[in-house]
Amino acid sequence: MKPLISNYKVDFNEIRRLALICHGLDLTTSSFSKGESEIVLSESLENSLQLLISSNLLNLAIAIRVNIYQSNISSPHFKLKEGATIYYDDASPLVELPATLKQVCDKIIHADTVEKLIYPKELIPVDCKVTLQLKGKERNRKWTLNLVLEIFTEQILTQVSEFIF
Repeated sequence: MKPLISNYKVDFNEIRRLALICHGLDLTTSSFSKGESEIVLSESLENSLQLLISSNLLNLAIAIRVNIYQSNISSPHFKLKEGATIYYDDASPLVELPATLKQVCDKIIHADTVEKLIYPKELIPVDCKVTLQLKGKERNRKWTLNLVLEIFTEQILTQVSEFIF
C-alpha cells in the first residue's frame, strides 16, 4: 500500500498566492482605514472582510511555518527590514524591535486579538501605512506585534532567494 500523503506540503507558489491575496486585502482595508473608499462598510461587508483576512493571513503564516519546520526556509530568524515590529508590554523601557519571519508567523497564529482601525480622514497622513495590531501572551508575558501587511508580503515576494533553499 502506498500512502497518499506522508507529510504536509506547501510549495512556494502557494506562499506567493497567499502573499498576493494578503497584499491586496491590506491595500483594500487600508483604503477603508484611511477613509479613502466610497464604499460604506456594512455589517455583512465588514464580516466578509474579517473572514477573508483571517483565513488568508492564517493560511499564509501556517504555510511559511510548515516550510520553516521542514527546513525549506534557510533563515527563519532573520529580522524583517521593516513593517513588522514587536514589543513586550511589561518591558521597561518599552522598546519596539524588528520582528523575525518566524516571530511574525508565530504571532499571527497565536494572537488573541487582531485589529486594524478606521481613522478620521483628517487624522492620518496620505503616505502613512495603517498597521494590523496583533496582541497575545507568550508564557504569561503580553506582547504586541505591529504589522504592515503590505510591506510584510512584499518582503516575502521579493526576497524569495533568501527564504528558500
